[in-house]
Amino acid sequence: MDSSIERVILLIHDGSAEERGKLIETYRPFVLRVVSHICKCKIGWSDDEASVGLIAFNEAIDRYDTSHGKTFDNFAFMIIRNRLIDEFRRNGKQLKTESIIWSDDDDLELSSAAFSSSMEAYEREQAAMELAQELSRYDEMLQEYGVRLEELEECSPSHLDARIHMIQLAKKLNEYPELRAHLLRTKQLPIKAMLNLATVSKKTLERNRKYLIALILIFTYEDFGRIRSTVSFSGMGE
Repeated sequence: MDSSIERVILLIHDGSAEERGKLIETYRPFVLRVVSHICKCKIGWSDDEASVGLIAFNEAIDRYDTSHGKTFDNFAFMIIRNRLIDEFRRNGKQLKTESIIWSDDDDLELSSAAFSSSMEAYEREQAAMELAQELSRYDEMLQEYGVRLEELEECSPSHLDARIHMIQLAKKLNEYPELRAHLLRTKQLPIKAMLNLATVSKKTLERNRKYLIALILIFTYEDFGRIRSTVSFSGMGE
């Protein structure tokens, strides 16, 4: 079993409601995938079977013990399957998978594959959503400086060496709190002071004003970490 998951479950067993909530949220794609597989049809969160699966997953958290000899995801799969079968029997329904003989190896193979696939999809979806939210906040901030997000590609210097020079200048300005404060307060670049930081002309600074502001804001605010790691700064890194 993944030792990190094992540590989380131990924290939950010690009473951490916060860790329980995080684990349930992380495993939601896994639960839905398992329920859909067992029911042999696509299940959504509005379906009763999904609720049964989520309740069963919570039960699996409470009951899991490493001495059982199963990985947590394999154990959770087993509990979800059993609770769904119980539910269908109570309601007088026939579950297609009841006629299948399940072995521990079958559980493990399906569980691992389902968990891996679901987690990858979940992480991609979460990363895309968080980046979109971050870009939205960034765009709102840029507009305070008279810049629009969609303009950045157009105002980016066409030559690599020019982009590198602007990136270096933006980083350097960010090392001077008084210059950064001037930008944040006035929404204008401190052109005169910046001329002393690099061998560029006033005309060059004014021509690249929007690009520089966009870069400085990215380097200034920790909230824009995903943008920093996603946007290519000409291979320079951060």
